[in-house]
Amino acid sequence: MSSNPSLDALLADALVSDYQRIPARETRPRLVLVLAGLSGAALAFILGLAVHATSENANQNQLTRQALITRVQQADARVSSLEKLALEAQRDYQAASQAQLSGTSLGQQAQDRLARLQLAAGYTPVTGSGVEITVQDAKIDPTAPTGANSPGKIMDRDLQLIVNGLWQSGATAISINERRLTSSSAIRAAGEAILVNYRPLVPPYRIKAIGKDGGALAGRFRDSSAGLLLEELQSRYGVIWELQTSGDTTIPAATTDNNSTGGTP
Repeated sequence: MSSNPSLDALLADALVSDYQRIPARETRPRLVLVLAGLSGAALAFILGLAVHATSENANQNQLTRQALITRVQQADARVSSLEKLALEAQRDYQAASQAQLSGTSLGQQAQDRLARLQLAAGYTPVTGSGVEITVQDAKIDPTAPTGANSPGKIMDRDLQLIVNGLWQSGATAISINERRLTSSSAIRAAGEAILVNYRPLVPPYRIKAIGKDGGALAGRFRDSSAGLLLEELQSRYGVIWELQTSGDTTIPAATTDNNSTGGTP
């Protein structure tokens, strides 16, 4: 102990002051932990709101998609019904024309000419020797990333080339999936779907063609640029296709008349 009372009192006050400051320093880590916990809770709350909002948006998108699919299916059913009515009306018209014109020789000549024009335009069903080409996409590679464009997928331009190749090989009538092609038929793409006369096709694509000789038609098609294209698509990308001849092929009459992108006879 110092002999100076003032010095002793000063040292005592300094020690007491230092010990009093120690608890205040120890409270800082606790405050940091509390703030960190509050921040984590707030972040978790915000993430929860985001996940909830995303889930609600996904459900709404699914409902909207299903509603659109339903509307498309209903519209397709209505169009199919109208096509049947149009075909029936077309038959009734042809029967009435035949009955009206068959009474005189001049009328019979007009009827024969009308029949030839309807046949050439594709508005009369035809049966004869021909070929059937079946084309479908290559098998899906399970290792391919989702959403990747497959080089083995049949495109609208592929069907256009096949149809043009058949015309050039001597076909006189062609249909795709029982839809008759005329000089003004359209083969187009809408998203991933292929449309013929603005109606979607469901693969596999079956192209029927009638010619004077089905065997000769098949041979000329195989040697054409379209036949060589199918061979290349098969060897390089795995596209599946088959060509068969038939002595009794039937192609239905056309029921629509649209702008052409698929080739003309």
